[in-house]
Amino acid sequence: MEYFDEELLEAKRKLEFQKHTSLETGMYAGEELITFTYTTLEDFGIRLPLPEQMVVMPEDMKNAKYPSLDAPELILTDLSSTVNICFNSLPVVLADEEIRSMSVQFQNALQNMNPSIAIKNQTDTNTEQGNEMSWFEYKGYHLDGQSYNRCYLIRLRKTVLHGTFSCKLKDKDHWLDIVNKIFLAVEEIL
Repeated sequence: MEYFDEELLEAKRKLEFQKHTSLETGMYAGEELITFTYTTLEDFGIRLPLPEQMVVMPEDMKNAKYPSLDAPELILTDLSSTVNICFNSLPVVLADEEIRSMSVQFQNALQNMNPSIAIKNQTDTNTEQGNEMSWFEYKGYHLDGQSYNRCYLIRLRKTVLHGTFSCKLKDKDHWLDIVNKIFLAVEEIL
């Protein structure tokens, strides 16, 4: 009988997870239900769904975790500060199909700074609104240990949105679908 109870609980758990597979219904990252609110980021000229469980990283933590002068303009973090979504606005105007070249330049710069970085899964696509987007991923090292990182570049009319995502390497599979949906849903404010 005990075995049947465990099967029943597992079936209920799977049903619960199946109810939450979109930005509208929320999505699970491991055992945590992540819910989203569409937010306008005026300084970046975009609107996108952001996790309600994340907060803007406090300045003292930002200075410790991203000590470079080139730290991201906006960093959203979970309460453990191990899952981060960062945004920069790059003041460049690109022509059609130039986003891939910019992505390759970013990859080369990363590898010049740290030759041990192995870039994977260079992908060129479009956001749901139709803006050109290029992304790639790599493993890195942070104060928290080995990390999984994704770099997104989205061509907007007057700028390029540079977004990054990072989490502990062991948590990446919980977040990949979520972060992909967030960046695909970026809408340029016209």
